[in-house]
Amino acid sequence: MQVSRTAARSGSALSTSARRAAAPAPARHAPLRRARLAGLGRPAAAGADPAASSDPPARQAIAGLVRGIYKAAAGFSQVDPTLPPLWQAVMRLDNAAVAAAIRTGADVNARNAAGDTALLYIARQGHYKYPPAEIPLTLISAGADLEAKDSQGRTALEVALLSGWQNIAELLIKSQAQTGGVAAIKGSVTCPDCKRIIASYAL
Repeated sequence: MQVSRTAARSGSALSTSARRAAAPAPARHAPLRRARLAGLGRPAAAGADPAASSDPPARQAIAGLVRGIYKAAAGFSQVDPTLPPLWQAVMRLDNAAVAAAIRTGADVNARNAAGDTALLYIARQGHYKYPPAEIPLTLISAGADLEAKDSQGRTALEVALLSGWQNIAELLIKSQAQTGGVAAIKGSVTCPDCKRIIASYAL
């Protein structure tokens, strides 16, 4: 009887050891996060979407909700009918109308009364109103001047970083916007995500 009990205990110990050996190693999240951040500084792979968001799913869901609210509000707002069709579409947050205006010859680098091109205006207004995969990408694809400067001499990239719109800033970087002017303004950047992008791309 004593032998049986000892064997049972021994078998149980072996079984437990075997289970531990077979169990997968615990996930190591910190290295994965570091690798993900390091990957932001690498050039986009051929065929990759330059507007793809690196935000976590929860943040993307919240951004989608806020974007929906802005779009609903824009649908009820009055847009100045004297504005050119491109600018009317930008104010209505209507990407399809922006694309249609461009197809019919709209100048994507035309400036508004404040001296902003549409891309500069969007870099100031932000990605909740203008998610990068929509109007900003449409303008850039149509040849918007990435180096056009606002009334204070700042490019769209600099405006986006100072305004706290990291997704638009990253789209501009991936679209080959010049980054030389970032050094002069990065001390004034307050958005943690924009600071992360500046560090990731070593700007």
